[in-house]
Parts: sequence; C-alpha cells; structure tokens
Amino acid sequence: MSIELFKLTNKVALVTGATSGMGKAIAQALGAHGAKIAIASNDENACFETEKEFAQIGITAKAFVFDAVDKDSIHDLAQNVKEHFGTIDILVSCVGIGPAVPFMEIDSKLYNTVMGINLQSSIYLTKQIVPNMQAQREGVIIYLASIASVRGNKNIGLYGISKAGLVQLAKNLAVEYGPDNIRVNAISPGLIDTPFAASLTENESFMKKRLALTPLRRVGTADEVAGVAVMLASKAGGFITGQNIIVDGGTTISDGN
Repeated sequence: MSIELFKLTNKVALVTGATSGMGKAIAQALGAHGAKIAIASNDENACFETEKEFAQIGITAKAFVFDAVDKDSIHDLAQNVKEHFGTIDILVSCVGIGPAVPFMEIDSKLYNTVMGINLQSSIYLTKQIVPNMQAQREGVIIYLASIASVRGNKNIGLYGISKAGLVQLAKNLAVEYGPDNIRVNAISPGLIDTPFAASLTENESFMKKRLALTPLRRVGTADEVAGVAVMLASKAGGFITGQNIIVDGGTTISDGN
C-alpha cells in the first residue's frame, strides 16, 4: 500500500522550467514514479537533450519549446501537450527569475518582466488546463514558489511579491476547484543547490550567515524538493490542497541558534 501511494502510472505531467535545477529534478522524479512527462522550456536544445536523457532511463517524455511571456505560446503549449498525450493530469509550474534589485530601482519594465514570467505565465497556463481537469474530474496543480513568499526581503522584494502571488493563487484555486477534485498547492524551497542559486552558494560570507540560521546547517538538494512534488501529485497527497509546503531546512523557523 505504501508504494502504491506514490505511483503515478499513466498520469501525464506537464512541467515548465523542466530542463534544469528543481524543475528538471521534479520532472525526472514524476517520471520515475510512472508519469509521462511533457518537458517545457524556452531553451530548445536543453528541451531535446532532456528528452533524450529521460528516454535513456526509461521515462516516457516529450519536449515542448515555449515562451513564458507569450500568451499565444502558452496556449499552444497546452494544446500541443493535450494533442500528443491526450490529457494533462498534473501541472507543475517551475519557471521563474529572481533579479536582486532594491525597491527604489524597480521600474515598470522590470516589474512587468518579473511578474509576467513568475506569476502571469502560471495564471494563463493554468487557465488553459483547468477545463480539461474539470472534465475528467481530477487534477493536480503545483506552483514552485519560494521562502521569499513568506518573509521580508531586502533586495529580492519583487521576486518575493511574485512568489507570494503564486502561493495565494494556489489557495484561491484550491477553494474554487476543490469541488471538481482538483488539488492545488505551492512548494516554497529555501536555499537549494542549483545553478539558479550559484551566486549565493558560492558566496562564502553569505553562506556562513545563512547556514548559521538554518537548523540543518546545509543547503537543500533539488531531489528533496522533487520528493515533495511527487507526494503532492500522488495519492499520498490526496487530502492536501491550498497549502504552501516549505522546504528550507528550518530557515524560516530558526531563532539563529
């Protein structure tokens, strides 16, 4: 029974940002548990390389190139995935950018870029997929947020605002579409060892301070985030919806001791 709880056999999962970091780890983990994977990214070469890599380890996957700031591209992505696989049972949105910019330096161009990629793209893609999930009376949506969504941020405030929007989006949709048996959650990682976080993990002074504030005294791995995604996507997470699961080694609850 415990193994069955995590099986995703015959499920179709669309994972955006699936060619690197946490997005790729989540896509691979879902595939390893039986899901068919739609790999979506704006990097064409990485998309097809990831498709080949997954095929070599027995994961059924198909690459789809799309632009997260182009509504037509997002629409086409959803349609192409449904046409190829027949349905979309699981959506995991992992696209995002996190420029370090003080509040007074935020201009309209930067605001539109960050909010467009981090929040608006997820909203629009979700709108393309929800009707299909309603029709089949089942679906799982997972947004990759950040602990920046639940704490104050000095130089990544705009990033934090966009990720907080994803967390609230999950809560709203969980309420609205729960009666259709659609579960919606967010995952908020702390500092994870990925290329996205390299500028931080390679900064010795920052790491000394950060690890002192993290009870587990280490950074997380992409696989540890992926494990949470598998749980949320499977029967193991069947009674979890509208939640923001924090995966940060205890950083946000630490008193610094």
